[in-house]
Amino acid sequence: MPNIPSFTSLHDEGINLEGLLEILNPENNLVLADDMMVSDANGIILRVSETYEKNFGFAHDSIVGKSAFELEANGTFTPCITAEVIRQKKKISATQTINHSHKNVMTVGIPLFDAAGELKYAVCFNTVSMEQINSIQRNYRRMQDSLQQYSQEIAELRTRATSTNLVFKSAPMQRLWTLMQNTANTRANILITGETGVGKSAVAKAIHKMSNRAGGPFIEVNCAVLHENLIESELFGYEKGAFTGASSSGKIGKIELANHGTLFLDEIGELPPHIQSKLLQLIQEKTIERLSGTQKIELDFRLIVATNRNLEDAVQRGLFRSDLFYRLNVIRIHIPPLRARKEDIIPMAHQFLARFCREYGKALTCSPRFLAFLEEYGWPGNVRQLENLMERLVITAQDPILDLSVLPLEYTADKAAGAELLPGGTLAERMDAYEAQIIRDSYQRCHTTVAVAKDLGISQATAARKIAKYVNTRT
Repeated sequence: MPNIPSFTSLHDEGINLEGLLEILNPENNLVLADDMMVSDANGIILRVSETYEKNFGFAHDSIVGKSAFELEANGTFTPCITAEVIRQKKKISATQTINHSHKNVMTVGIPLFDAAGELKYAVCFNTVSMEQINSIQRNYRRMQDSLQQYSQEIAELRTRATSTNLVFKSAPMQRLWTLMQNTANTRANILITGETGVGKSAVAKAIHKMSNRAGGPFIEVNCAVLHENLIESELFGYEKGAFTGASSSGKIGKIELANHGTLFLDEIGELPPHIQSKLLQLIQEKTIERLSGTQKIELDFRLIVATNRNLEDAVQRGLFRSDLFYRLNVIRIHIPPLRARKEDIIPMAHQFLARFCREYGKALTCSPRFLAFLEEYGWPGNVRQLENLMERLVITAQDPILDLSVLPLEYTADKAAGAELLPGGTLAERMDAYEAQIIRDSYQRCHTTVAVAKDLGISQATAARKIAKYVNTRT
């Protein structure tokens, strides 16, 4: 067995190996020094770290004192980096296979020279195993996939936040958002349905901002507030002298103002029959004539309409033209009521609170009890009611934390009244009573199983079954 010099003698021979002993100590093995081997200029292995022996299954005597060239020849190392460092007298970095343990490791070998430039020692250390590399690569790919997913989500949220006022987390609204994205750049007419206050106008604006018409105008008309005698002139415009009191210069109508943009007709179900006919002609021909005008004006706009009425029922009762309904109902977007998507209530409340705090120069937060109330409240006025409540509280609140004590009387009264409606009994009995209340309220508003199903986000068969259970059997 060769005479193995001590590290003191190594240092005395003029080789600056200060700190090598410390690195090799098991308690101080760190990162690159975990698996380390030292040999002399002839390839005799003088020292290995304990982690080297442990990680690769070497007995101490099986490697220390052996020749690197011998270990290369018998296939212990392929290639043997120590042997290569001695041969080439330069730093070597390569993948070394330790056949004893069937492991591939990235190995770095460094030559150490004395003052005369003669090779004295070769120090090799393993940086990382191929198993670790593969694991790192797998983790990296997973991180990349996750990063891509997060980037897409962030981009979507940023788009939603900057270009729309829509805030949501619920699955129904996620599906609705996807439908909006898929149809935004089409020319198809869109019919938006839902209860009053669910945000039909916000959805229409969002579709416009996501479309290739975003640079054009967005013209919104609430058909319910227009006087029947004025609605035609407001929509189609008029030429000078069209009627008594008309502007001497005439007037461009709302439809014409929407050219190269989006026309949003809210409460479309309130249009009188003669305007329905003219709107049908407009959809078919994409031209209008102003009142008292003789010139046809060609227009290019995207039509979006909305209603809280059951248009199918209105068609059956002869209150709405069937041909117009089918022209409008190309893409149907139904917005669920706020009570059917409770996951959206808290994010919306925070958004409204932040907006109104900025507007009124206040800094307010919500208590957990307050947020719990918001989430459980029925919101008959939907998003509009939530928005109005948050503005009211920001204006009137005296304390920096919104709690149940700041709620208006009508909200606490509604809560008490709701509690009186629920009888005592087991949880199942109380839940059944609550479900019965919801079904009856919906049926009272919607009148048909189809409409109830859309209102509550359930199948028509389920709606029919629950109506038969809770409504038709009432005494």
